[in-house]
Amino acid sequence: MEIAKQGIILIACFAALMVLSNLLSRVLGRVVRKDRLFYLLLAPGTILHELSHATMSLVLFVPVREVHLFRLRREPDGTVQLGDVVHANADPIRNFFIAVAPLLGASVLIYFLSVWLLPKNESWEMLLRSGWTYLFLVAVFFIALCLSPSRQDLKALPAFLATAFAVGLVGYVVVFALSRHWNLSGVGKAAEATLKSANAGLLFVLVVVAVVYGVFFVVERVVWSG
Repeated sequence: MEIAKQGIILIACFAALMVLSNLLSRVLGRVVRKDRLFYLLLAPGTILHELSHATMSLVLFVPVREVHLFRLRREPDGTVQLGDVVHANADPIRNFFIAVAPLLGASVLIYFLSVWLLPKNESWEMLLRSGWTYLFLVAVFFIALCLSPSRQDLKALPAFLATAFAVGLVGYVVVFALSRHWNLSGVGKAAEATLKSANAGLLFVLVVVAVVYGVFFVVERVVWSG
C-alpha cells in the first residue's frame, strides 16, 4: 500500500508541475505582448524542453531524425511552435517517457541548481539576503515556463496508460506468485525508499515553482492594476 501511495504522490507532483507551468506561461503572456520579447523569454525553457526529448530518445535507443532546439514556426491552426524533435516511432512505453522527458529533465535540473546555488544550513533571513537565492529563482522561472509536455507530447498518454495497465496487471500476478515462494520484502522496501526520495525532491521543486508563480502572479496584478 505504501508503494501505491508514493506512486500517487509522484503522479500528483508531476500533474501539479504541468498545471503551474501552463499558468506561469499564461501570466507571462498577459504581462508581455506575444511578440519577439515574449518568445525570447521562452527560449531557454524551450531549448531545455527539446534537449530533454532528444536525450531521452537517445537513452532509450530511439533514433532521432531532426532536432530544432528553438525555431519560431506558425502552424495552420494559428498556434506557434517554438521547437521540435522528430524521432522514430517506438513502443508506447518509450514514446511516453520521451514525451514527459521535459518534466523529468526540468525537475532534476531545478533540484541540482538548488544544491549548487542556495546557501546551506542558513536561516530564511540569510537566504533572502543572498544574491544566489534570486539567481536561483530567476533560473527556475525560465525553466518552469516550458517544463510541461506539449499537446503533441500528450498524444502518447492513452497508449501508455493502456500498455502500463496491462503490464502492471501481469506484473502484479507474477509478483504475487513469486511472493508465495520467496521473501520479496527487501525489494519492496528498496522501491519504497526510492519513491520517497524522488517525491521529496519533487515536492521541493513543486514548492519552488509555486513560489515563482506566486511572485509573478502578484507582479502581473500590479501591472494590470497600474
